[in-house]
Amino acid sequence: MQALFAQPYCRIQNLVEGGIAKRQTAAVYLNELTRIGVLEKRSEGRENIFLNPRLISVMLSPENDYSSFQ
Repeated sequence: MQALFAQPYCRIQNLVEGGIAKRQTAAVYLNELTRIGVLEKRSEGRENIFLNPRLISVMLSPENDYSSFQ
């Protein structure tokens, strides 16, 4: 779960590098999260990117004030 909320997208390699799962298992996890509607899968070149649309929505909300980060 932490990998899904650390940034608005995730790659299979992120889970492998984080020691969460081996490549095949990571692919199964992310594809299942896509199947149930938690993530959206996009192909970028030879790689799949798994987007977290709800997190992106929160980040882009006009209600957020990011001016203190500048």
